[in-house]
Amino acid sequence: MNSLFKKSILALTMSIVFTTTAYAEPVENNANNGNSTVENLLINIEKLDNEIETVMKQTDDNNKQIVATEASIKTTEKELQDAESNLNNQKDIFNKRVKSMYINGFDSYLNVLLQSKDIGDLLSNTDTLVRLINLNENTINKYKQNKDLVSTKKDALVSKNNTLHALKTDNEKKLAQLNSAKESEQKLLIEAQAAQNSYSVNDEAALSDAFKYLNSIKGKASSTSPSDIDSVMAYAASFLGTPYVWGGTSPKPGFDCSGFTQYVCSHFGVSIGRTTYDQINDGTEVPRSSLKPGDLIFFGTASDPHHVGMYIGFGAYIHAPHTGDVIKISPLNRSDYLTARRVLSK
Repeated sequence: MNSLFKKSILALTMSIVFTTTAYAEPVENNANNGNSTVENLLINIEKLDNEIETVMKQTDDNNKQIVATEASIKTTEKELQDAESNLNNQKDIFNKRVKSMYINGFDSYLNVLLQSKDIGDLLSNTDTLVRLINLNENTINKYKQNKDLVSTKKDALVSKNNTLHALKTDNEKKLAQLNSAKESEQKLLIEAQAAQNSYSVNDEAALSDAFKYLNSIKGKASSTSPSDIDSVMAYAASFLGTPYVWGGTSPKPGFDCSGFTQYVCSHFGVSIGRTTYDQINDGTEVPRSSLKPGDLIFFGTASDPHHVGMYIGFGAYIHAPHTGDVIKISPLNRSDYLTARRVLSK
C-alpha cells in the first residue's frame, strides 16, 4: 500500500461519522520513526512559546505595577500639597509669635509676673506664661514635624518615580526579548515545515482510531459534567482548527497549549492552573500505561514542562501545538513525554 493511498484512507476516516465508541490502550511508540529532527525542532518551538508566554505575563504584571505606582504618585503629590499647606500655616503662627516677642521684648513677661496682686494671681500668671512658652515650643515642634513629613514625602515621590522608570526599562527589555524570540521561532518553524515527514504506520493508525472515536461522539458536548468524558472530548474537539496564540485563553483570537486545556476543564467546572508549570501540579499523577481520555499529558523536563495536551485515547492527544499551527490531534509518540495528571472525574 503506497503512502498516497494510506493518506487517502486516513483523510476519509476523518470525514465519516462512526457509531462505535471504544477506548483502546495507549499506543506506546517511542521508537525512532525518522522524524527525530522534526521532533527536536518542534520541541524547541514549544520551549520558545512557553518562554514567550512567561515574558508576556511578566510584562503584563509590570504594566499593572506601573499603573499602581502612577496612582500612588498622584496620591503622594496630594498628600505633599496638604503637608506643605499645613507647614505654611504653622510657619505663619510661629512668625507672628516671634514678631510679638520682638516688639514687646522679653521684659513684658517679667512685668506680668511683677504686677501680680497676690500669690494666687502670681501662680495664675505664671501658669499662663508657661502655657504660652509651651505653645511656642509646640509650634516649633510642629514646624519640625511638618518639615520632616514634607521631606519624607519628597523622598517617597522620588523613589516611586525611580521605580516607575525602572519598570518601564525592564518592560522594554522584555519586549525586545519577546521580539527576538519570535524571530528565532519563525525560523525554527520554517525549518520544521521543510523537514516534516509523513507519519509512520502506527501513527496513522492511532490518528485514524482517534478520529473515528471523535466522529462517533459528535453532538454529545451538551453535558457539563466532568464525569461525562464523551462530552469532554467532544467539546475539546469542537476547537479543532483554532489558531495557536501566545498567551491565548479563549477561542478568539485563539489558545496557547495551557490556555486550551484550562478553557476545556473550566467549561466542565474543573479549575486548573493557567500555565503548564501550574497544571502539572493539579489533579493526581497517572502512569502512562493507565492513561484515559481527558487526562492532561505533559512534555519536557521536571524543571521545564513546556507543553501540555489532553489525551483522547488510542495513542493520540489533542493540543494547541505552537505558533503558526492550530489545535489538532497528534500521535503520542514524542520522546520528551514527561507525565500525566488526572483532573477530571472518571
